[in-house]
Amino acid sequence: MGGGNVFRLGIIGAGGIAGAHASAAKAAGGRISVVAVADPAEGSRVKMAEATGGKAFASPEALFAEVGKGLEVDGVVVCTPPSVRTGIVEAALSRGIAVLAEKPLAHTAADSRKLLDLSRKHAGARTAVAYCHRFTPAVREMRRLTAEGRIGTLERFENVFACDLPHNEGKWMSDLTASGGGAFIDMGCHSLDLYHFLVGPSAVAGSVYQHKWPGRTETAATVLVRSTGAGTRNVPPGVAGVILSGWSETARFAVSLVGTAGMLHYDYEKPTELVFKDLNGKIETLAVESHEVRFAKQLVAFADYAQGGDNPGLATFEEGLLAAEGVEAAARLAKG
Repeated sequence: MGGGNVFRLGIIGAGGIAGAHASAAKAAGGRISVVAVADPAEGSRVKMAEATGGKAFASPEALFAEVGKGLEVDGVVVCTPPSVRTGIVEAALSRGIAVLAEKPLAHTAADSRKLLDLSRKHAGARTAVAYCHRFTPAVREMRRLTAEGRIGTLERFENVFACDLPHNEGKWMSDLTASGGGAFIDMGCHSLDLYHFLVGPSAVAGSVYQHKWPGRTETAATVLVRSTGAGTRNVPPGVAGVILSGWSETARFAVSLVGTAGMLHYDYEKPTELVFKDLNGKIETLAVESHEVRFAKQLVAFADYAQGGDNPGLATFEEGLLAAEGVEAAARLAKG
């Protein structure tokens, strides 16, 4: 099937993040059609099905049972809790259906490896992890400008994704058995993947966690990483990365690349501005498209890739495993 054909998408899990993918499909200008929605919660699946025009199913199994019997699905985006994904991904891949798995790939590195093995076993169906920040226009521009030498030689990656999410205290997201972690697996896995996208593979060098909610997962994490790769143009080996993740603090969403000749800084709260600052403090503001387009750009990229195109920078299952291993390493080091 060529990349110009309408991509028939199933959404498995109709919670909050699924809404972002449904909106992305709608924003794709007819490129993507949501044909099915699966969720055990009747209200959630019916609401999303009505909003998208897809057929509602009470379970992924019910959805897959209809494939080829009047229902045709080219790809699914899996938005379930990460601890229940293995069987869903296997069912899709065994039917030749492409999979975009929401982040993190799984709640443990062991399950992430199982999913990677499944993707290799069913290599005819393409897979990716929904690390959407790779499709933030400012991030792509930072990568390009770094390669061009705009900031000299890269020395440090700095990133904070934090805000106040008190409702997470009572949700599965702060239940270690369901989520695999708290603020760091939720927000920090994005940060790890951004580091991998902008710098390269990493190893965790140290971490400190805070726990505000008794008996629940961490609500804040401060993590230091360093690159382990050979380095690329203007990105040497050993680049430091400082990652801050939080569920119970003042909202900050920003990424910076600091080099020997200046720095690039993007604040998500100033969505159309990418700032370059030289060593003398002179600031230049570069116009960029808002980060709000990242879900739509990612979903179109997934459709193109699933239908035979080249991978335009989607996170692979291999990279999903790398992030999962980083999450577990940070948790171990935080225990001391």
